[in-house]
Amino acid sequence: MATNAKEIKTNNILNPLNIHELKPMIFYSGKDDELSIVLQEFNHGDLIIKSLSTDVLQVKELILEDEDVEVSWKQSRKGLRVTLPDGFVNSDERKKCTLKIKF
Repeated sequence: MATNAKEIKTNNILNPLNIHELKPMIFYSGKDDELSIVLQEFNHGDLIIKSLSTDVLQVKELILEDEDVEVSWKQSRKGLRVTLPDGFVNSDERKKCTLKIKF
């Protein structure tokens, strides 16, 4: 346990904003101008998807597929920022989540 606490403390010093880089699978669903983004890891709160800036396309709607939770998001020239609800984390029951984005 001491090692884990030390690692967490070190990570917070090196990464005080708790920024994590993810490599999601992004694909076009083929219907009604919709993208799907599959996240295998989503324990970190806010996600910023730089490739979905307002320079690329205008997002009209964002939902979590097969989940009954509210997702907040904001799009700018810097990208699409998605805020997942508190407590929405990976678990044995929820190994991935899929964001559906309509544009």
